[in-house]
Amino acid sequence: MIDENNIEYKEILGEVGKTEYQPIRFTRIKYKDNPLVFIDIRRFNREVKEIEDSDDEFEIIYHPTKYGFHFPEHQFKKVINNWTILPSAYIHPDIIDKSFDLISKGQFESAVLQAYKRIEIKIREKSKLPSDEFGVNLIRKAYNPDNGILTDFNLPIAERQAFSNYIAGAYALFKNPCSHRDVQMDFFDAFEKIIVASQILKLVEKSIENK
Repeated sequence: MIDENNIEYKEILGEVGKTEYQPIRFTRIKYKDNPLVFIDIRRFNREVKEIEDSDDEFEIIYHPTKYGFHFPEHQFKKVINNWTILPSAYIHPDIIDKSFDLISKGQFESAVLQAYKRIEIKIREKSKLPSDEFGVNLIRKAYNPDNGILTDFNLPIAERQAFSNYIAGAYALFKNPCSHRDVQMDFFDAFEKIIVASQILKLVEKSIENK
């Protein structure tokens, strides 16, 4: 996370999904006690807050989440003209293997499809569910909040439901359209979806099969 109390200066370089609930911000940051300049790429929660004593004026507040990464600016890797992508240390290696070469070639739709395909494959491997269980049905069965094979029953029921909804929802929203029709997207569209896939894949790998 960003250490807000120790910042010498920061500059917002760009933003993806500015009007959405959870935009991603690219920020250059210099800390008081560090000679290096850092780049922070992070998901924020966007809050629209009514200004006190006003009926029709609002302010936008951005709250940083834990979903992001932070690294020295000089570690940026240039891959497509002026595009900049993540350091390999942050992204799940399976996603790098299956998606990054496609991104470098401008095949953004295929890159997203391959990233979410890795999630499905990993869930099937860990749950040992048969091949006729696939897609959202596979995810829902593996992470059923009441009896899922990979469900963490140490979590409250509401969190188990949210976890199942998160994985199934992201898969259905980002992967399924790429499987069934042509989806137009640019680098940042694909980039954002692949970040989510990487985070989900890491969570899936931590899941333990219930005997």
